[in-house]
Amino acid sequence: MRRLLLTGVGLVLVLYLLPVFYPSETDKTEPQAPTESVTAAATDGVTITVLVNGKAQEMPLETYVEGVTAAEIADDFPVEAIRAQAVAARTYAVYKQSRGRPAEHPDADVCDDYSHCAAYQPDAVKTFSTGYSRIRKAVKDTAGQILTCDGAPIAAVFHCVSGPKTESAADVWGADAFREKVAQTLPKADVSGTPDHWFASSVRSAAGGVKTVKLGGVTVEGTAVRALFGLQSTNFTITTTEDSITFHTIGYGHGVGLSQYGAKYMAEQGYDYTEILAHYYPNTELRLESGE
Repeated sequence: MRRLLLTGVGLVLVLYLLPVFYPSETDKTEPQAPTESVTAAATDGVTITVLVNGKAQEMPLETYVEGVTAAEIADDFPVEAIRAQAVAARTYAVYKQSRGRPAEHPDADVCDDYSHCAAYQPDAVKTFSTGYSRIRKAVKDTAGQILTCDGAPIAAVFHCVSGPKTESAADVWGADAFREKVAQTLPKADVSGTPDHWFASSVRSAAGGVKTVKLGGVTVEGTAVRALFGLQSTNFTITTTEDSITFHTIGYGHGVGLSQYGAKYMAEQGYDYTEILAHYYPNTELRLESGE
């Protein structure tokens, strides 16, 4: 009788202690990725007003990010590059919004002019029937994520190709056409004589782009020269003849921030979007935008 009693007590103890030494599958805790509802909640209710084709339109922030990402990067790029572009686009939008509406469009936070804010593709879902799903997924995967420095969104600008990655392009201007163009925007510039005397004293950035240059004795920013003559970038050199001037440009875009083709290369080498962003925007923190 005593033996049976001891045996029964032993079995009860074994049954009691089993969960301690051998926890069930439901007791195991593993890191979980944020659910769709959690990431979506980060920007639920967050809107932005966009000047599209001259008309102000209010829309969800994530809708705007989809349109910018679709306009800025090819849908056949590696998904990690597209994710990096989505975060950069969202960050730049939040940054612009935090700065207040500019005089150029007082009724909107941002516009669809790539030279002022960012390119934007309205009705992107209809335009990208096949590849757009990859862009939409990349935006969804990074929903609400922005880059910050000291708690504030950064000016996360982006461009197509960094200078050293591409072949140079040439833009040739006849002397008379050049003079006419300069006279319209820089009336104080002296472009008399031959073209070899028109440019002098250029100052370049560490990346090779022209920061300033003297044109006809007037100091002009490299970005202004790029805009005036429709150059692909500010990384240009000049050759002249007696009756012409040729700009040789390297790269495409302003050369600041995330390089889309650089991101493509990094993604192909196995880097994820957080590593790509850390490369192009050092000393920043990736966090969720609450819209507050």
